Amino acid sequence: MSGDQSVVIVDDDDFFRKALERIFHSAGFRVESFASAEAFLAAYIPKEEACIILDLRMPRIGGLELLDRLNERGIDVPVIIYTGNADVPVTVQAMQAGAFAVVEKPLSSELLIARVRAAIAETRAGRTRRIQVAAARAKLKLLTEREVEVARHLTEGRSSPEMADILGISSRTVDAHRANLLRKLEIKSIAALTRLFVLAELGDS
Repeated sequence: MSGDQSVVIVDDDDFFRKALERIFHSAGFRVESFASAEAFLAAYIPKEEACIILDLRMPRIGGLELLDRLNERGIDVPVIIYTGNADVPVTVQAMQAGAFAVVEKPLSSELLIARVRAAIAETRAGRTRRIQVAAARAKLKLLTEREVEVARHLTEGRSSPEMADILGISSRTVDAHRANLLRKLEIKSIAALTRLFVLAELGDS
């Protein structure tokens, strides 16, 4: 599986950069490496199944500033900061900026590879969930305001007569709204409807 995954190394230290290249090549990853943040920014093309490893302290543009640049560009690739001194303030700052992890040199090859695989897997899961959330919200936008009200009552287990009393409409009208909303959403069960609402509301709390 690693053969479909990429590791990108940005480190001005030739020794560490080449050592990381060997480690990840041996583990079956595709590897790109850059000796400076500037070279990386000029040439890097984002890939979905990837992880970026940044050295914290580099000339001109360091790892944290480069992480900020990635965020500004909306690049959705996990970043691991690699440093010789992972003190608490730096670690906090990096994590707040969105780094997946901060690790100290030297770290065993096995642990570093495990971190990279975890970063790629977690990001893939998050990306899949964001797609699901966006799709659920788009579907629910197809409903009228009244259909949304009926749908919410359905997910709360209310019957047509109960909804009719609450909404001030007839049971027949409730049933018509129910049929319409299920048709629009292309679903057949209340369980599927509930899942749509749960997905659509993720991240809103």
